[in-house]
Amino acid sequence: MPNTWWSRLLLKEWALRVSALIVGIYLYQFVIWIMKEDGLWLPETVSFVTWTLVLSVATFLIPRIRTGWRALIQFVLIIWLHGLGMGYHWVSVEVKVWRDALRWIGLNAGQLEPYIWFSIGAWITFLFAMWSIQERYRIVILIFISILFFAVRDSFSTIFLWPQVAMILLCGFLLLIVRHFTLLKKRAPDIWETISDYPSSFIVPIVILVGVIAVAGVFAPTVNPLLTDPYTAWKVSRGETVPMLGKGVSVVTSTADASSGYSRDDSQLGGGFRFDYTPVMSVESSKRTYFRGETRSLYNGKGWELTPTEKRLPLYRVNLNPLPPDPRFDLSQLKTKEVTQSVVMERDEVFPVLFGGTTIQRIIEVNKGENPLQRIVWAPRQSELRFTGRNNYPKDYKLVTQEPIIEEDLLRAVKADYANKPEWAEYLQVPADLPERVKQLAADITKTATNPYDKAKLIEKYLSEHFPYTNTPDDSKAKSKDFVDRFLFEVKQGYCDYFSTAMAVMTRSLGLPTRWVKGYSSGSSSIANEIREQGILSQLGASVDLDGAATYTIRNSDAHSWVEVYFEGFGWISFEPTSGFKLPNVFPEAAPPPVDELPDSDVSTTPETTSDAPSLTWLWLTLSGVAAAGLAAVGLFFLMRSEAWHNWRERRKQMQVVNWNQKIVVEFERMLRSSRRKGYTRHEHETLREATTRWSTQSKWLKKELDALIELFERAKYSKLAFTEVEYQQVNQLIIRVKEQMK
Repeated sequence: MPNTWWSRLLLKEWALRVSALIVGIYLYQFVIWIMKEDGLWLPETVSFVTWTLVLSVATFLIPRIRTGWRALIQFVLIIWLHGLGMGYHWVSVEVKVWRDALRWIGLNAGQLEPYIWFSIGAWITFLFAMWSIQERYRIVILIFISILFFAVRDSFSTIFLWPQVAMILLCGFLLLIVRHFTLLKKRAPDIWETISDYPSSFIVPIVILVGVIAVAGVFAPTVNPLLTDPYTAWKVSRGETVPMLGKGVSVVTSTADASSGYSRDDSQLGGGFRFDYTPVMSVESSKRTYFRGETRSLYNGKGWELTPTEKRLPLYRVNLNPLPPDPRFDLSQLKTKEVTQSVVMERDEVFPVLFGGTTIQRIIEVNKGENPLQRIVWAPRQSELRFTGRNNYPKDYKLVTQEPIIEEDLLRAVKADYANKPEWAEYLQVPADLPERVKQLAADITKTATNPYDKAKLIEKYLSEHFPYTNTPDDSKAKSKDFVDRFLFEVKQGYCDYFSTAMAVMTRSLGLPTRWVKGYSSGSSSIANEIREQGILSQLGASVDLDGAATYTIRNSDAHSWVEVYFEGFGWISFEPTSGFKLPNVFPEAAPPPVDELPDSDVSTTPETTSDAPSLTWLWLTLSGVAAAGLAAVGLFFLMRSEAWHNWRERRKQMQVVNWNQKIVVEFERMLRSSRRKGYTRHEHETLREATTRWSTQSKWLKKELDALIELFERAKYSKLAFTEVEYQQVNQLIIRVKEQMK
């Protein structure tokens, strides 16, 4: 190989560069796994993390740079990447007090959020992996844990991860090869110098070996598994079915074959679905709300249907005037907050209803006034704006809704009895064969409540806290014919339809008029952009109302169902029993509590409290952690520059000198063991020098190396002089030559 300056520069740290590239490929397998998981990361997150790995690997092309400086360059490149990707722009703030300084930091550094945290996490993981590959046993542990993770996730999911397992195996194999040659260069520099002059002598066999294995794997015929995997065997041993995961033989077909969205048929609920994040509509609203679609009153034991009465109810043509309420519902005590919503549909799909907040009061315009309202009718009993056409669904519309103000004290005072009122029977209906344990559970949950509102709240709380949310419930556990009974006592997990249906049936069993509602949850808000501009320090500036005016993006994945319970004087009040969800309710503005004056106290000495006093929140904990880490880094820097640290390092070096003596002894004894297999044995009555002298007489070509080797061994074992690494390498070279000459 030509001995040019660039070739020497390139080969000087070749192992580090190759290792960094392999580690980058290895970590990218986890990014591929995350991309296969539905909705785990946004596409922007995947892009930022991928480029973070690319930049981290690229820094290893910089020659002659220390580890600390390389890490600093990587960090700067990550910041630059996010500044470029997030459209960073400088924000100036006049700093007068410390809050202004923190706000300035938040407005500038906060522009990099939220993806910067994922990139920093990926970068730290990359640094950890680079540290792990410095030892062979750590490489083996890292690869083993990674393969175990992918194998388990592959077995317990519908995603296929075996290509990632194969790639990780390849990365581990290559890292072990690189580590082997790194050690060879260190322990046998003469041999390494020879190999360096003829690199094809070891590169070509490795490439051929890897290529043959890869080709054999690609063209090998598919063979069905001979043994049952442990998960399937365990499930079958318990008499349970195993869902079809698309990767082998199974018992039943998975129900997770549908995407999320606004369902048309709710008469038979259950099964699973895949999250679909396609936008459905964007809504400019003066307040965050749920977006109500349709209601159902008849529970058939499997799902929800319209009652015969609901199908015959009169409908009203819509104009720009206020929509008429149903006189059957008493709203005399209800207070509301007016909310204006402008809806722009993102899809061409025709929906049976127009979506809006809790109670739609009137339509302001449809298609910016160009489209007449003949195809839109109003159903006051269900509070639904129905679209009767088969095409030309409104592209945009604007409406006014009324959001109820939840006055809990007044709601607790409602004690109406509907048991003997036939006109309310449709909202109290439950199947005749509803299992008794469902009713008993509702009674047990609410036994401490003294009013209907608290009963409903207790059931709402019980469901949201005792059952986990999942889009793929394990219906293989279901035995009961009733959907609610299966959820509460057998499946014990599910999504919104499970939770809302269970609450509706349980509240009805207690005599509370209830109906099932489906529509969309609040979606994602443009307020997130405002928070992102200020970053985690947004709490220090002006407060941001997360439920305030904003543009909300509603996606198929936001399709949702919940419950409404009727209270005399207040009408239908919404409840949210689904785990992980929260209704954006409106509550009365809190009045300041009265201050009781102490009879003997001096008002002037009463300590003042300010509303600006910061509370101990996650923000302050985060800032404290960052400050502590900064102080620790500064302290570590000065410690490493101190004389005490220097003296400690010198003592460590002196202590390590002794290890070279021990290593020489170990290497010599290892040579003795391998020599026995070649006929060079040591008798019991012989010393090591006598044995090596006999070997030299027996094989005169060994005399020179054996004499030098036994002399170094005796000095290492019996002398008080400390050997150096150079002498250790000399012993290694002698041992290698002795082994090669033994026949």
